[in-house]
Amino acid sequence: MKTNNLRRERELRRRASYREIILHAANRVILRKGFSALTMDDVAREAQLSKATIYKYVAGKGVLLFEIVGHSFDDLADRFAAIADGPGTAGEKLGQLVQVVLQSGEEMKSLNRMLWMDKAMLKLMRLFAHLPGKNGAAPAADRKTMALLRQKRQRLADLGARILADGVAAGEFRRLDTAAASDFIESVLQGYMHMRFWQAEGPLPAAAAENLTRFIVEGIRNPQLSGKEI
Repeated sequence: MKTNNLRRERELRRRASYREIILHAANRVILRKGFSALTMDDVAREAQLSKATIYKYVAGKGVLLFEIVGHSFDDLADRFAAIADGPGTAGEKLGQLVQVVLQSGEEMKSLNRMLWMDKAMLKLMRLFAHLPGKNGAAPAADRKTMALLRQKRQRLADLGARILADGVAAGEFRRLDTAAASDFIESVLQGYMHMRFWQAEGPLPAAAAENLTRFIVEGIRNPQLSGKEI
């Protein structure tokens, strides 16, 4: 039984490694030529894998965009979970979470710009907005994939809410609706990254995470801790 478990763990790590290689290769191709012009042959060449191997992990170009978005959610969720489970006060963890989100936004900025200029994004946006395409309602497979993406995004919100709940329990934060507060914080961070998206190229300001964290914490600070740093 132990041998079987070890084999399964190795296989899961191997599959995760290949998927990572493929999606990073796809990102590089998109940055060079855009998503619409990308082919699975391009991805195979960039990843230095056979096309057959590519199709073992990504069903085709039609789902590649979903895979890229889902992978970014998974990566953030893993980082969020490490923060939530790690040492520090809730305020410190919130600051780390803000830093991770901003770093991820900077890492994805060039790719996101390419995707937003690509007509392939229209399909994804229609699914997000539940709008029918030119051929009517979205296929069941696409709706299922979108539901999965929503679950992945919800995991991020739940981890943020968990840190807030820990802060309330510890007396750092005032009593609040942690789910609603997590959504608000996400809105603040998304708004900041949207602003960065349209700005000229330049490094992320060194104090960005600190300033945003202070702005957020001031709104949820326990009044009894007035004057104390969190």
